[in-house]
Order: sequence, then C-alpha cells, then structure tokens
Amino acid sequence: MNAAPVANKAAHLKNHSRYELKAQTLIESLEKRAGLKPEFLIFMDLKNKETRVSALEVLEKARSAAQYLMARGLKQGDKVVIMLPTGQNFAYIYFGVIIAGGVPVPVSQPAGTNNLAKYLDNLTHIIHDCEARFFITYDKIKLIAGSLMNISNLVNGFLFDEEIFANPVPAEHHRKFPVVRTDDLALIQYTSGTTGKPKGVMLSHRNLLHNIHGIGVASAMTDSDVGISWLPMYHDMGLIGGFLSTMYWNISLVLMAPEAFIFRPFWWLENISKYRVTMGVAPNFGYHYCVTRIDDKDLHKLDLSSWRLALNGAEPVDRNTLNKFLDKFRPCGLRDDIFLPVYGMAEDSLAATFPALDKTTVVRRFVRSVLEEEDRVVDSASENTQEYIDLVSVGYPLVGQEIKIVGEHGRTLNEREVGEVCVKSPSLMSGYYKNPKATKEAVRDGWLHSGDMGFILDGMLYISGRKKEMIIKRGKNIYPYDVERIAQTVRGIRKGCCAAFDVHNEEQGTEDLVLVCETTVKHKHELERIRQEIHNEILAKLGIAPDDIRLVPRETIPKTTSGKTQRILCKKIYLEGELIPRKSKNLLVLARTFLMSHFHLFRRRLKQ
Repeated sequence: MNAAPVANKAAHLKNHSRYELKAQTLIESLEKRAGLKPEFLIFMDLKNKETRVSALEVLEKARSAAQYLMARGLKQGDKVVIMLPTGQNFAYIYFGVIIAGGVPVPVSQPAGTNNLAKYLDNLTHIIHDCEARFFITYDKIKLIAGSLMNISNLVNGFLFDEEIFANPVPAEHHRKFPVVRTDDLALIQYTSGTTGKPKGVMLSHRNLLHNIHGIGVASAMTDSDVGISWLPMYHDMGLIGGFLSTMYWNISLVLMAPEAFIFRPFWWLENISKYRVTMGVAPNFGYHYCVTRIDDKDLHKLDLSSWRLALNGAEPVDRNTLNKFLDKFRPCGLRDDIFLPVYGMAEDSLAATFPALDKTTVVRRFVRSVLEEEDRVVDSASENTQEYIDLVSVGYPLVGQEIKIVGEHGRTLNEREVGEVCVKSPSLMSGYYKNPKATKEAVRDGWLHSGDMGFILDGMLYISGRKKEMIIKRGKNIYPYDVERIAQTVRGIRKGCCAAFDVHNEEQGTEDLVLVCETTVKHKHELERIRQEIHNEILAKLGIAPDDIRLVPRETIPKTTSGKTQRILCKKIYLEGELIPRKSKNLLVLARTFLMSHFHLFRRRLKQ
C-alpha cells in the first residue's frame, strides 16, 4: 500500500476555455452545413449496402415534412412522439418537427415480446405526460400503433412516415415557417424509469449546441474526420453524439442500424476500414461483442489504422475489455491510445467530461478496503484482487462545464474523497417536463445532482458507482459493477447481463448480496457448475460471497434504452418473486407463444 498524499485540494473543476457557438439553433446549423459541405450521411442497410444522403437533402426533406405537419394542424410548441428506426426518415422527421416549431420526443421501438407490458405502459405514460399531439411511426409497427390509437390527444395525430413523404403539400399551399429561437425546446429525452415512470428531460437548442460544441472541442474534430455510429437515433448517444455532432462539425457520418451491428459486428469494423473512419463510439459491451463475435480468420480483411478515437460511454468502462480489444485488433493497425472513456447523462444533454487527447486512458489502482469502508482513495501497488480495485478516469469537464464532489450535506469535498458527482453547465436541462418536484430534487442552486458516486484525483474525475445502487455489507460499500464484472468471467454467463444488489435479511438483521445472471445454459449440472464458480470467484477476489445467485434466461434482466442494467428494477422484480429461473424455460416459451399469437390476431384486425 502506498501512503496517500494530504487531500487538501477542493474537488471542484471548471473548464474556463473561451468558446463561441457556430449557430444559434439546430436549424441554422443544418442550413449552414447544407451550404458549406453538403456531403453528410452514409446510411448502411441491413445488408450493409450504402445510401448517401446530403445535408441539402436532409434540409429539403425536413422542410417538406414540416409543411405536411403544419397542414395537419401542428402548432408551435406541440409535442411529437417519434418512433422510427435509425435511418433517413428519422433524420428528415426530426428536423421537420423542429422546423415546424414542434418539439420532438423520440422513443424506442419494442424489443421483441419480453417485458412488452412494461414497454407499453411506459410508452403510454410518455404520450400522456408530454401531451403529445402527434405520433409518427412506420408501417411495421402497426400492431403497437393500434393499441395507442384510442389515446384522446392522439386521435387526429397518428401518422406514418411514408404517408408524410408520399403526400407533399403543393408549393402554392406552403406556409411560412415559425421563428425558432435558441431557448426553444429542441428535444424531450425521456429517461428510462427504474421503479418509477420515465421523466422527460427538456433540452433547448442552446443546451444541445453547447454540448455538441464541447464534444467537438474535446475530441479535436475537424471537417476531415469521418464518424461512424450504430447506436439508435432515438437515444441521446446516437442522436446527439452521432447524428447532430457530425452535422454541426461538418463531418461525414457512416450510420448503421443497431440490428446490423448485433447481426454481424464485423461490418462495423469493415466499414471503419472501407470509409477510413477516424471517430467511433460504443458502450463497453460493443467492444466486448467484437472480441467474442469476430472470427480471427477475418482479421486480415481489416485496416483500422485511420481510427484515432473510440469513445467509450453509457456504462462502466472495463479495463479488461479494452485490453482484449486492443490485443485482438492491434494486428489490424489499431492504435494503443484509441480509447476515450467519457462520462455524461441525459440531464446534461449528453457529455460532461472527456479525457485529454495526449493521455486518453488513465487507469489507477486503489486500496479496496479504504474505498469501501472509508469513502476515500489511497493508491495501491498490490497484485491481490482482494486488496485493490482498478478504476478508469473519465477526464475533465468540457468547455463551460463544472464538476464538483459533494458529501451528504452538500459540502464540497476534497480530492481523494468519495461523494456525489454534481454538474453545472449551459448544457443542463431546464427541468423535467411537468415534474417540478423531480426537477427540484435533481437541480439545486444550479447544480445537477447526478446520483453517481465518484472522486477527483489530479484534476480528473473517476466514477465509482451509483448512489442508490451501492451495496452495504459488513460495513463495506460494495460496488455492484465490481461483483458483476467478476461473475461475467465465468464460462456460460452472458457479458453485460448481470445485476448485483443488496436485500435486507430480517432474520439476521444484515444485508444479503444477491446476484442475478443471464445464461443460455440449460443442463442442470452445468448450471450448478456455473453457480459454484461464480461463488468461488467472487469470494476469492472480493473476500465476500453472494448469498443468493439466480441464473435466468436471456433478456430477463431489465435494461435502459442505452443498455444500462437497471439494478433497482431488477431488485424489485426479485422481491416480488417474478424472476423466471433458468429451469422454467418451457414456461417462458409458452408465454411468448401466447403473446405472439395474440399479436398476429390483433394485426389481422388492423388490416380489416
């Protein structure tokens, strides 16, 4: 163990760099892009075939959509729910809504039949909560659409994307577009609910442009860069970090469907090679997916030497995953300093901190017991996993942003002290839509209280876990991701599909450590082997063992739209006895078959 230096420096960082936004609204930004550099989007279909769309085409199609929406009665400030797959029409409709003066509310599409009741409940809540006047979707989603058509405020506002473009308003009937100002809403991004309902994060043109500008400055974007994204456009990471950022910074963007990446991750790296991509972004699981799903015999087809930055965000950054990705693809020309671990949240538009480009990945080792028991950090040189924990820095605040670490009573802590991460920024939301109580709880004196726990060391931010998800056992603060990371190393466990949480044990008056893991293994003896290995691995590396290990089928553990594990919701399901164990697979199949048969019946009724 190394002695910690005296921690007398306040854990408060501010980026004082001067900056000037390139536009006042997203519409102005698109108009400038169309005039300066029309080359923009390269859409890849589900067979990885390209369709090129210029910025001018996005602008013209968006204006056509805006005229159609205004002719259908859309008024300035009206909310428009958009449920469309990643593709050209999403881009046209998003800008069409804001050009017409409306407010886009993107939502995800249902992912199969699992948790469909919860999905529909959340979707209905969003439509009611944002007071949507219009709902725009596509033909293949009619089975979901039918169940929403009787929502009172949508009776006259249910539209399909193809009908918008198949029925353009004649030029002689065009109306004057409304004046859109910098403080008008450009997006309501609904955060995924845990135990409560989703909340609508209100973001203005100014908020989004400030964040996009900061992202570009921190990553040194130039118009010679080429971006790539397979993240869904309904989510902030795909919409803001991919689509809007590249538009603003005059960068070409290769845009893949999320399904294409899941179907064949090799296409992602193949497209990086083909289009000489310089910037890409993915959650941690995306990089792991490439390591496990891309065959070594295909590596000779890849040239990744153009790739200068691989942003890694939306979930904890796993050092082992980064190392495995580098080891596998280094022969393809991959740079060792390519990874850029980043931090942010929807309430701050998207991004809050980025590492420095001359030192992209900083990993520090700390004494586990001091971090868990005393909420402070001390450097460690140990090689014993019970004695240390490795954490990856997420860097420095973006331009115009501030970060500080606070204790329980709001006092600003010192460096090396663990507390709640707070953010102040022009990117910050104006609040949650129609939810002043939640807004007041989240934003106090101009500071967003993120709910994330972390600390500042040498001027850099480190994230250690979520405040509400911390597991307290035997007086130690156990970090859920630490437990999950170890469990995921056991053969048979799905990567990124574990949830650890504590449950109060009334009989013993203590907290039990519960671990839920997804697996595709079915055989009884193999399941027992997995449980025993998980138990042994966690005990050996953390010095503590789970009290209950549940092995469940794939897609059982609830996740947010960006793929984050919803531990609090998983705990709720566990306590209600609704987790389906691996041995009950036949019941799950029967339930899915029952649901699908009813959907097909419902679809036929819609066509009649």
